[in-house]
Amino acid sequence: MRITDAHIHWSGDYPGIEDTELLFTCAAQHSEWKTQIPEDDGKVVRFYGIHPWYAEQWDSDTAEELRTILDENPTAQVGEIGLDSKRGDPVLQERAFAEQLDIASAAGRCVNVHNIGCDGKIVSMLKEHGRGCRVILHSFKSPDAHTFLGADCYFSINPRILSKSDANIVQIISSIPKGRLLLESDHPYVTNGFISMEDFVTRLANIIGADPESLAGTAADNLRRTIA
Repeated sequence: MRITDAHIHWSGDYPGIEDTELLFTCAAQHSEWKTQIPEDDGKVVRFYGIHPWYAEQWDSDTAEELRTILDENPTAQVGEIGLDSKRGDPVLQERAFAEQLDIASAAGRCVNVHNIGCDGKIVSMLKEHGRGCRVILHSFKSPDAHTFLGADCYFSINPRILSKSDANIVQIISSIPKGRLLLESDHPYVTNGFISMEDFVTRLANIIGADPESLAGTAADNLRRTIA
């Protein structure tokens, strides 16, 4: 099975990394920019960003540092960035999100986006500030993916979706175009009962009536396309 993971946070290890074809590791705080996974054998893509919970860390210095990282590393991407209606200062969040999108767009990089309760604002800001970006919507669990399709979005599903009913899961996955579906663990913030990405893919495939190998292969091809 072609195992990929569209969103993790590096914590010093990752179970099954030797069997993983492609891994996207994200930073949430500025301090994490310097502690990203050291290995780089072609299977790891590093994302650098300021999460909306820590929007106060975004300033002119971090902006300049992000530009430098992207200039010096053509494989570096931007994330985890975004908006959260339940936690944090919305004014600081929107400024940090807009400016990080502008930097990513100018560099032609992919962005890994956190979104809690801000669908409309996310879409409008992606269209205004993220026109040069491919967009990964992290931990997607909305039944209406069509809202985001005009903003070049990919939809990353993680094991939290398994807390929903099978009918709801089918509805969510059915709303996502096949060429836009990604899979992630959000390691180490995985839910209770998570065993491995292979187990997650198999469980998800059984719910939606798909072949696990085919589902994993589709997600792998799509993930590579986000950074092509």
